[in-house]
Amino acid sequence: MSRLAIAAAGGCAALAIAACGVIPGPPPPLDANFIPEVVAPTFDPTALTSDGFTTEQHLAVRIRVQTCDGWATGSGWILSDHEVVTNRHVVEGGTRIEVTTYDGRDFTVTSSQIAPVADLPLLTLDSVFAEAAEYEITGMRFLDPTTIVGYPSGEQLVVEEGHYLNAEMDSVGDSKQLVWSLRSHVEPGSSGSAVYNDEGKVVAVVYAGDDFQRSIAWPVVWLDRLLDDPTLWEPNNNSCS
Repeated sequence: MSRLAIAAAGGCAALAIAACGVIPGPPPPLDANFIPEVVAPTFDPTALTSDGFTTEQHLAVRIRVQTCDGWATGSGWILSDHEVVTNRHVVEGGTRIEVTTYDGRDFTVTSSQIAPVADLPLLTLDSVFAEAAEYEITGMRFLDPTTIVGYPSGEQLVVEEGHYLNAEMDSVGDSKQLVWSLRSHVEPGSSGSAVYNDEGKVVAVVYAGDDFQRSIAWPVVWLDRLLDDPTLWEPNNNSCS
């Protein structure tokens, strides 16, 4: 399966530019013995796969990160047989990173890299995944449908339907970058979730949300730039004493 499908962006609605919140910091430390409960998703006999779960559910992973101060959780999605995408702020400084698939299988990340600008990392594992997502660089119009698949609070796998609102400039460090605003509910732990369009392609990666049913996501053009030039990645180091 090809990683990348490129769609024409012609005819897109005009972009609304507005300031919004900065990227959140890592989640607060949790108890050293914290083990989040993973609840299996509900069986759906109408799903298109033979085991009753959608392809999007197959491709979603829960991220569990050990840091210098404790444990944190997030979400992610499978990019290839040995790579996972999530948010930089989920895994930055992690001393141990684990991913769990929809069916409860646990895998340990062997190495990770982070982006210097976008809130994105690339996690590398042994070759363990049988399925991988396709991402698509595409324009979105106001109210185009979206689907977010992730693990809010590091618990049950949730599929959240919503729609595209507009593109905005967000403060990222000392600069402003173009991101997407979506009408869709997300919670702590949703960071790194894949945003799918109505064709089942990943078009963005969630990194923040607010109390007004709005989420903010990086369009996958950022990921594509990083994959196209591997020298842009930086090592994900930790500074534990």
